[in-house]
Amino acid sequence: MLTTLPNGLTTLIFSNFNQVIPSGTLPNSLTTLTFSRDFNQVIPPGSLPNSLTTLTFGHFFNQVIPPDTLPNSLTTLTFGTLFNQIVPPGTLPNSLTTLTFGNLFNQVIPPGSLPNSLTKLTFGYMFDQVIPPGSLPNSLTTLIFGNLFNQVVPPGSLPNSLTTLTFGYSFNQVIPPGSLPNSLTTLTFLYYFNQIVLPGTLPNSLTTLSFGYEFNQIVLPGTLPNSLTKLTFGRYFNHVVPLGTLPNSLTTLAFGDNFNQVIPPGTLPNSLTTLTFGDNFNQVIPLGTLPNSLTTLTFGKSFDQEIPPGTLPNSLKTLTFKTKSKHVFPPGSLPNSNTNVVYELV
Repeated sequence: MLTTLPNGLTTLIFSNFNQVIPSGTLPNSLTTLTFSRDFNQVIPPGSLPNSLTTLTFGHFFNQVIPPDTLPNSLTTLTFGTLFNQIVPPGTLPNSLTTLTFGNLFNQVIPPGSLPNSLTKLTFGYMFDQVIPPGSLPNSLTTLIFGNLFNQVVPPGSLPNSLTTLTFGYSFNQVIPPGSLPNSLTTLTFLYYFNQIVLPGTLPNSLTTLSFGYEFNQIVLPGTLPNSLTKLTFGRYFNHVVPLGTLPNSLTTLAFGDNFNQVIPPGTLPNSLTTLTFGDNFNQVIPLGTLPNSLTTLTFGKSFDQEIPPGTLPNSLKTLTFKTKSKHVFPPGSLPNSNTNVVYELV
C-alpha cells in the first residue's frame, strides 16, 4: 500500500511497484515521476498532480490512458517497451514537448492526437504506420523513426517546422519531391536506404545529410542543395562524383569504406575544409583536385599512392593516415612546416 508522501517531494522513482495510485496520493510538488519495470496499472484521472513535468513508464506498462488523465503541466512523456495502445485525440496535454514511444508501439496516429506544443517525437523499433497528412503538429522540430519503419512519406505529411529527420534501418522508399519541408536542416538515413534522390527532393534549407550503409546511387548535379555544409556517404557508396555535384557551400565530406574512384580536378568545391576517405580508397590524386580551403585530410588504411609536390594545398593543417606503415613523402610534397602528419595505426 502506498503511504503518504511529503508535500515537498519533487522526484519519485518507483522500484518493484505495481499498484493503482489513488487520487490525492502524489503531492502537488512532484515534477518527475518514474514507474518501475513491473508497473502495469490503469492511471485514474486526477491521480497525477498538476505540477508533474516528466513522466516515464516502465517496461511492462500497456494500459489505455483516458483523456484528461495526463496533467496540463506535463512536458516530457516516455513509454516503455510493451506499450502499444491507441492514443486518441485529447489524451496528450497541450503542454507536451517531448514524446518517446517504446519498441512495440505500432498504432496509427490519427490527426489531432499529437498536441501543437510537441517539438520532439521518437518512435520505437516496431512502428511502421503511414503518417496521414495533418497527423504531425506544426510545432514539431525533431522526428525520429524506428528501425522497422518503411512507409512512403507523402507530400504534406511532414510539418514545415521540422528541422531534424532520422529514418531507421529498414527505410527504403522513394522520397517524392515536395515531401521534405523547407525547414529541414538535418537528414539522416540509416542502413538500407538505397534509392535515387532526384533533383528537387532535398530542400534548400538542408545543411547536414548522412546516407546509410547500403546507399550506392549516383548523385546527379543539382541534387544537393546549395545550403549543404556536411555530407556523409555510407560504406557501400562507390560512384564517380560528377563535376558540379557538390555544392559550393560544402565544408565537410566523408566517403565510406568502399569508395575507390578517381576525383577529377574541379569536383571538390572551394568551400571544403574537411575530407575523409574510407579504408578502400587507393587512387592517385591529380594535381589541382584538393581545394585551397582544405585544412583536414584523412586517408584510410589502403591508401598507398605517392603524393607529388603541389598535390596538397597550402591550407592543409592536419594529414592523417590510417595505416600500419608510415607514408614516404617526396621532397616538397608537404605544403608547409605547419602541416601535422598523424598516423593512426590500425
